[in-house]
Amino acid sequence: MQSKNFYFRKHLKIILFLFGFLFFSQAHAAGGGSDNSANNITKSSYYYEALKLIKNKSYEPAIDSLLSAEKMSKNDPDIYNYLGYSFRKINNLDKAAFYYDKALSLSPKHKGALEYQGEMFLTLGQLEKAEDNLKKLEKICFLGCEEEKMLKESISKYKQGKKSNY
Repeated sequence: MQSKNFYFRKHLKIILFLFGFLFFSQAHAAGGGSDNSANNITKSSYYYEALKLIKNKSYEPAIDSLLSAEKMSKNDPDIYNYLGYSFRKINNLDKAAFYYDKALSLSPKHKGALEYQGEMFLTLGQLEKAEDNLKKLEKICFLGCEEEKMLKESISKYKQGKKSNY
């Protein structure tokens, strides 16, 4: 009886450790909207300036800052994601599509770009493409993530004839 208890506690500790590791890894990866490959890229002051401008809905100045940031880092999918987002917000969907594609060519699992591109697809009336992006997010975010939740909500609103908040 004593040995069964010992093995049970030992295996329980291992299971709890693995669960904690998986939970922490997933929680740590969320927030930036990117995949982990973009985390190794040093961000410029132009990039952080652009994020502040975007937060204040100053999209055109944000685009200028992001284009300056791009000159310093041509392989940063986060820059291209936010360029796509900013162009979408000023209703230049051709440029938005270009930059989302560029972000996703550098980082195919970029959660932010998949979500924002899905929002653009809804704006264009391309529900199937938005749903394809949602399926990709569901695979990437097997425990769920904010980007998946936002796109799912936007698709639901779209189907009800309502506009997305994102």
